[in-house]
Amino acid sequence: MRKQDNDYIDLKNMKERDRIFLKFNKEQKEMFKSIQDNIFTFVEAKSGTGKTLVSISAMIDLLANDEINKIVYFQKVSDRYLEHGFLAGSLEEKTNMLWTPFYDAMNTLGFFESTIQHLIDKEIIVLTTDSVLRGVNLEKCGVIADECENCDTETLRLIFTRCHDDCHIVMLGDSMQKDNAHKDNKEFVYYGEYLSNQEFGDRCKLTKNYRGKFSKCAEDFIYNFKE
Repeated sequence: MRKQDNDYIDLKNMKERDRIFLKFNKEQKEMFKSIQDNIFTFVEAKSGTGKTLVSISAMIDLLANDEINKIVYFQKVSDRYLEHGFLAGSLEEKTNMLWTPFYDAMNTLGFFESTIQHLIDKEIIVLTTDSVLRGVNLEKCGVIADECENCDTETLRLIFTRCHDDCHIVMLGDSMQKDNAHKDNKEFVYYGEYLSNQEFGDRCKLTKNYRGKFSKCAEDFIYNFKE
């Protein structure tokens, strides 16, 4: 149990989180265990397979058992995001849309918005981009690098060289997604394979699309434009 000023957030005894874990399939449970047992886990899987949900679930469990001190969730600002143009407000307000997958997963695990915000205010959860990482040290953190298909090698190197050996790191991406118009979105796969092949690393696969047959069919479409 973690004390937050006069409030208690019991991360160990959350029935909804436990119920979701029991619904995980074999691949998802293997991913959950890999995140907890290794410094680095690489998951390249299609949309709708539960990459972010499993990652956050594993990190919350590590946090509840004091194996990490905070969860750091990264997303790279992609070309598609920049198409919104100038956005008014603070940096937090400008980047708010990037955190939708994180909030959705936390809600699924049974966390209310007020609880999530409380954890953010106490910096037990940190939502950030690569743009503020120079000089940062990440120690005893659960690091989730999401949507890594939008990252080049230099961005990934910037993120991962911040991490100490007491971190638990998961790298997520889908090579079928493309949010950067003129860039190779498979560069992250080579970096992920390189790190996952080290003694501290692992690679997991997720194959079941939980959004349903329509989403899976849309994801699987390939057209050869060559005549």
